[in-house]
Amino acid sequence: MDSLEAAKDLVEFLGNACGENCEIVLQDLREGKMEIVAIANGHISGRTVGAPPTDLALRMMAQEEWRTRDYICNYEGKTRDNRLLHSSTFFLKNEKKDKLLGMLCVNIDTSKYTHLSEAVLKLAGLGPLKETPPSEESQAENFYENMEEIIKSVLREMGIGGSTHHRLSQEGRLAIIERLMEHGIFLLRGSVSSVAEKLRCSEASLYRYIAMVNKRKNRGGG
Repeated sequence: MDSLEAAKDLVEFLGNACGENCEIVLQDLREGKMEIVAIANGHISGRTVGAPPTDLALRMMAQEEWRTRDYICNYEGKTRDNRLLHSSTFFLKNEKKDKLLGMLCVNIDTSKYTHLSEAVLKLAGLGPLKETPPSEESQAENFYENMEEIIKSVLREMGIGGSTHHRLSQEGRLAIIERLMEHGIFLLRGSVSSVAEKLRCSEASLYRYIAMVNKRKNRGGG
């Protein structure tokens, strides 16, 4: 039994042990899988079995962060209704530790504690603390129900809307492809056809753009 299969037995146990404010998620990241295979307390993020990896999980895969560390603790997650989560991820690897099998993730909903602290501050005549704007290097994680939401989120981040797709130059399309690659989007099954549809080009053209981006990266840009 590999570490991924063994972790499946832990998900329900940890969900019950840690309580309803703690979501436990097992993501299968092997080739051809790329989805949640077990989840406890999924009401926190609204996800179920079969949902895709988060945007942060895809970025960590694309940048191969798992090769130099075994886990990442205490980073910020955010639900679709903007509740903040206290998140941690453990990388599940094969015996040689040269291949990523999956991720075991813990997401704690701290909103109730935030509301409690604000109530205490109010009783003391103090206002709530102001949030510090996240930096560009923020490890914030967003949760999605399907691949389409992830792709749309990246396009929105770049200011690309439905009415602008047909006006994109080749360089504009290459910039989008590069950003999507950085986010690990093309690790998801079916992503090529979905992106091609949104950029209003053929799948063959999209594969050509991906090859062009890879070629530029291999020769150091330019």
